Amino acid sequence: MPMTDNPQGDLPESRLEAEEEDEVPAGGRCTICEMPVSECDHLVASIDVRFSELIAGAIFAHDRTILDLLEELATSEPDALKLAGASPVLEYVATLVRDKKDEGHSAGEAIAMHFPHIMAALSYHLQEDGDVEATTIEADSEDDSTIENLWAQDPEWIVERLIERLQGWAAEINEG
Repeated sequence: MPMTDNPQGDLPESRLEAEEEDEVPAGGRCTICEMPVSECDHLVASIDVRFSELIAGAIFAHDRTILDLLEELATSEPDALKLAGASPVLEYVATLVRDKKDEGHSAGEAIAMHFPHIMAALSYHLQEDGDVEATTIEADSEDDSTIENLWAQDPEWIVERLIERLQGWAAEINEG
């Protein structure tokens, strides 16, 4: 039997490509170029909602800086965040963290307990100016994670803008 370049046997190449496209779950394609997440340069962040983890995107190169800033802001007094011009979302997270600290938990414990809220605040702040679009890959089962993908024309600029905004709020609070 002669060898063919087509491992699927007699399927024409166009049909193979169509089948491969169908394998990309809803929410797994870029809203800008329509490429799968693994082949696209527009991904700002891919967030595993179940485990509250950053798993891909331009943000990944700066994840520790961003998460450290968010944790610092989350342990700030909500009123100080308000005066610094931070969002109500961060004020809410700071209120949750403060309440846990008032109950006797350490700052680290309070952050861990409310880390999903911190990740939600991160997603909110990436999207708040309207330059980022979100898609969601829904979990197929209880064992799977829902993934939120955030897309932008210039992902690196979005991440830089977020870092500048978070640093600004932190500096404002530290000066106050």
